[in-house]
Amino acid sequence: MFSALRPGGVISSHHITTPPNLSLVPLVQALYLKRYRLLLAMSPPITYPTAGTVWTVGETRTITWDVTTLNGAQPSNPQGKVFLGVLYANGTEWLDYGNPLVSGFPILGGNVSLTVPSVSAGENYIVCLLGSSGDISPPFAIVGANQ
Repeated sequence: MFSALRPGGVISSHHITTPPNLSLVPLVQALYLKRYRLLLAMSPPITYPTAGTVWTVGETRTITWDVTTLNGAQPSNPQGKVFLGVLYANGTEWLDYGNPLVSGFPILGGNVSLTVPSVSAGENYIVCLLGSSGDISPPFAIVGANQ
């Protein structure tokens, strides 16, 4: 059964019946996957930095990601952005969307170089390749230039 709001604020309810051996769940799942397959394929995993990596403020580092997971799909926006963020102990993340580390590079290139920004030393930094949350690196450390 489902309900719909009709003009004038009236709610109407409808029953959907299916043949005895037919379920709508596989059909809905199939339609969802067909509609969003391209979006799911557009999450290339970040391969560097890895867990345990240590960056030093001021260094040039190269972020890499696996473009083979795109299965030949072309992104709707071929230009990428990378953001620095923090992964908190409770699993939540914060990304500095206002200050991309680097932008305007080709997503299909599989890598981009940047200068490590001046931030407080910490061991729970992450980078995010613009896209879904699947594009977030494992936590890594950033230390000061004199450490």
